[in-house]
Amino acid sequence: MTTTQTVPDERDPSDSGVGPLRKEREWWHRHLEPEERRRVMSDLAIVRQEHWAYRFTVMITLSVVVAVMGLSANSAAVVIGAMLLAPLMQPVLATAGCVSMALFRKALGNLTKVVLATVWSVGLSYMLAKIFVPDPPLANEIVSRTKPDIRDLIVALGAGAAGSYATVRKDVSSALPGVAVAVALIPPLATVGISLEAGNMSYARGALLLYTTNLVAIIFASVVVFIITGFVPPRRLATTSFRLAAVSLIVIGFVTAISIPLYQASQSAVAETNRQIAAREIVDRWLGEIDESRTVDVGDDRITVEVRSFEIPIDDAQLREELTARFGEGTAISVRWDRVERASTSTTAAPTTTILTDEEILAADIESTTLAWLAEADAGLGYELISARQVDGVWRIDAGGVGEHPSFDELESRLAALDPNLSFGFSWTIREEVTTGTTIPLPTPDEVLEEEMRVEVDRWAAQTGNTVSSFVYDGERATLEIVGPNEPDVNVIVIELIAIAGQEFPVDVFFTERRQVTTTTLGDIDPFGSTTTTG
Repeated sequence: MTTTQTVPDERDPSDSGVGPLRKEREWWHRHLEPEERRRVMSDLAIVRQEHWAYRFTVMITLSVVVAVMGLSANSAAVVIGAMLLAPLMQPVLATAGCVSMALFRKALGNLTKVVLATVWSVGLSYMLAKIFVPDPPLANEIVSRTKPDIRDLIVALGAGAAGSYATVRKDVSSALPGVAVAVALIPPLATVGISLEAGNMSYARGALLLYTTNLVAIIFASVVVFIITGFVPPRRLATTSFRLAAVSLIVIGFVTAISIPLYQASQSAVAETNRQIAAREIVDRWLGEIDESRTVDVGDDRITVEVRSFEIPIDDAQLREELTARFGEGTAISVRWDRVERASTSTTAAPTTTILTDEEILAADIESTTLAWLAEADAGLGYELISARQVDGVWRIDAGGVGEHPSFDELESRLAALDPNLSFGFSWTIREEVTTGTTIPLPTPDEVLEEEMRVEVDRWAAQTGNTVSSFVYDGERATLEIVGPNEPDVNVIVIELIAIAGQEFPVDVFFTERRQVTTTTLGDIDPFGSTTTTG
């Protein structure tokens, strides 16, 4: 006889009186159900989807178009719209998901998609910028994406973690639009293309560094979040931990390499701010209680101080001494004081209201528009307006600074908005910047006028077939010496010089006639004075 003995199941609550035994889960690894894991893989297109490439290309093209238009128009709202349209976050998160699952072949495939999308975005933005974006200066929305620092890396890490967590947890997926805005990918790429088209390699490198920072930080943060939230099955995590650690070290290396220039940029920004504050404090002490407006521009090797005041200029020796002691002997210091005349009356009667003519209002508008154009284009090169005056119905705008001039087309379009019927002429005086241990004085207004007159004198003399041997203008009188075969009509050049100066002044013109003498060769000359005739 065979006896079968039944052993009670200790896990059966009816036999043991306790609940079933359960293995405690580790606090750092949340278990994700297979259905949820498949949903995440489908959302990230890790699982093959029909027509995915077509939809992705259409959306990234549209987002680049919107980004370029928003950046060129300096519209933050349009740029945010481009961020929300951009689908680039999907293959980036898919790359991180495949890395966390140790699906390295699929990770490489998704990373290839990211690289192709990057190249397409830069190329498309370059072409759009060539057609639609005006000449420099570039808008603030563009410039703001060319100087990343360590704060951008921190934001990208946080936003990348938030994006991957919102992807895994469906109940917080509403946070994804905020992630797209917090860590933008398409606007930096559009900035790269616009900067390349403008020929500004410095801006292009800065925008590319910002994009690379966002990309690497998102992948790194997402790999960590995917592991912690249980997207990776525990068994697969245990069997692929060595390979995953090796790849993670590579990603950490990229993050570390990027963080170095970003940290240096942050330190430079802090140092620049401290220099600006220190220089302004010195200028404030120097001016004291003087009623004025001031501008202090601190560069690497030059400090420019501009003051506009009703008061007469004060001695700047103390200012130069303090600035030199604070910033070093090698720093060039330029101080400019513009005195503004205060209107007053000779009686105690109530002041009258001055009514400006239409021409005076137009002149003020032209000057303010030109100054705004120079201020936007100035990059520490000392751009300044020399004069803006009307000569024979044509407004002549004379400006100058170190290096080539910014786009006159941009200025002309702004001035045409004031009055489309006006005619304009532009001139630019190039100044060479020389860095020495001593202060380099800026040219005086008389020296600027003399140079402008000299150009006009040379042009006029060439037209008359003569040459200029000497020209001097001391602010009160001009002296011109001309040599040539033809006596010119000097009234023409006198009128031109007075028009340039904007006021009448004596002009002395000296003309020396030069005749060409033709001689025979030495062999044809009889040393004894006789004439030889050859028959």
